[in-house]
Parts: sequence; structure tokens; C-alpha cells
Amino acid sequence: MINLSGIMGIPLLKKSRYTGSDGPLRFVLEKRSSQEEEDKLAAVFWIGEACSDATPQEDKTEKLFPFTKEGLLDAQAWLNEQLEGGGGSDRKGSAEAVD
Repeated sequence: MINLSGIMGIPLLKKSRYTGSDGPLRFVLEKRSSQEEEDKLAAVFWIGEACSDATPQEDKTEKLFPFTKEGLLDAQAWLNEQLEGGGGSDRKGSAEAVD
């Protein structure tokens, strides 16, 4: 189970991305900025032993959350759902946003 409590938070993500894993599930949390929209928190996961840079983009699944403490909690819950559900292999390469 992924538990980010006390490990990292929004202040860290303002400056750096966070990588982690639980069993075969690998993930990255990072800030996404654009001039057109408010900042978003991107949660990206994939299954395997390779790091993010060595994993093809089509093997990763991404979901965007509000760049807030609540968004971080939602991202954590979403990652845990993927872990419990076997990694969502039917959704490879997909992306969606949550507002």
C-alpha cells in the first residue's frame, strides 16, 4: 500500500518530482504547469522493473489531479486502487484529468 503521509507533500512537488514503487507498480508524482490552466498534479504509473525514463510512454498510465493537498490524497488513493486492481493493464497509455 502506498502511503505518502509524512514522506512528501505539495511543497516538495513545487520543486521536484517524487518517484516510488510498491511491488511491481512504479509511479511518479510531479507538478504540471501551463499558462492556460491552473497547476495540476500528474500521477503516472506503470508495471515493471524499469525506471520511468526506460519505460515506453505507451506502457504508462497518467491521471491529473488538482495541485493541492486534497489532490495529493486523491492521487495516493488512485495509485492504491491501481495496485489493488493489478495495475490497470487494460488502460496502458491512457490519461485523464480530475477537477
